[in-house]
Amino acid sequence: MSDAKTLPAQWRHVLGLCKVRPGEKVVVLDSFAGSGRYKRFAVEAAEELGADVAYLQVGDPNHLPESAVPTLSKADMIIDLVFAHDTRIRAFGRDNGTRTLVVLEPPEILARMLPNEADKSRVQAAHRAIRAAGTMRVTAPTGTDFSVRLGEFGGNAQWGFTDEAGHWDQWPGAFITTYGNEGTAEGTIVVDAGDMVFPTKEYVRDPISLRIEGGYIRAIEGGADAKAMKALLDRYDDPEVFAVSHLGWGLSRNSRWDALSWYDKAAIEGQDGRGFYGNFLFSTGPNLSGGGTRRAPLHLDIPLRGCSVFLDNQAMVLDGAVIPADQRV
Repeated sequence: MSDAKTLPAQWRHVLGLCKVRPGEKVVVLDSFAGSGRYKRFAVEAAEELGADVAYLQVGDPNHLPESAVPTLSKADMIIDLVFAHDTRIRAFGRDNGTRTLVVLEPPEILARMLPNEADKSRVQAAHRAIRAAGTMRVTAPTGTDFSVRLGEFGGNAQWGFTDEAGHWDQWPGAFITTYGNEGTAEGTIVVDAGDMVFPTKEYVRDPISLRIEGGYIRAIEGGADAKAMKALLDRYDDPEVFAVSHLGWGLSRNSRWDALSWYDKAAIEGQDGRGFYGNFLFSTGPNLSGGGTRRAPLHLDIPLRGCSVFLDNQAMVLDGAVIPADQRV
């Protein structure tokens, strides 16, 4: 467990991994509606490392006020305590080299999933493999058989801290994702009982079969959970919510598949589910963070257990077990 006595040391550890150094401009971004529970720890840890720290509180972090932009754009690092979805946050990294670290999860999860340098090494090995690949295929005994071509877009490598110019990350979490070439995703994804759907933060109770053609979900079949997923996507009246988005696998050595059942859903963001070791992470909606132009009003993350993931016919994951030695714990 984590409490106010251990949090300062954990924050110093993570900001040390982020290579916060004397004289750097660090902005702690919060909102009026945020919990504020980490602002003191973030500010104090960054100051102890010698950074020039500003605390910035905004009304809507998803639509940053223009008055906040100059401060954020000049930051060497942003500590984001609200997960701002304003696209300018990523642009600051791309254009100015700003590092960003999102921190949302409860203290116990931050402590249990405290990152280290080995997490980065494993994720970077996976990142090299995925960037070099031209195809991805995913299979599972449940009936999943899915393929997509790669290379048109980039992806995201998360290892739990941000130590490189322009890097965006979250504490905690370790996983790799990429975006398939537009219109090339084909096959069937079966979301089995016990798999998860975010952001609804629910375990699936009966299998959902997703038929995918030309990069989009064309049919959603199954029982009550399938009907609920279809109703959720239909509600937006936007075809882009059915698009295949990022794809990858989990590499977190210290996350738990079953953690979703331990916490109040309102208290967590879901990094356990997204990053648990050996998952296949399937998602729907936008591809902006991969360099694409597709926007969508809803993004689903669906981590699946027991899948096999192949890049150019080379196994990255077999039946939920990570295979390459440089990615294994």
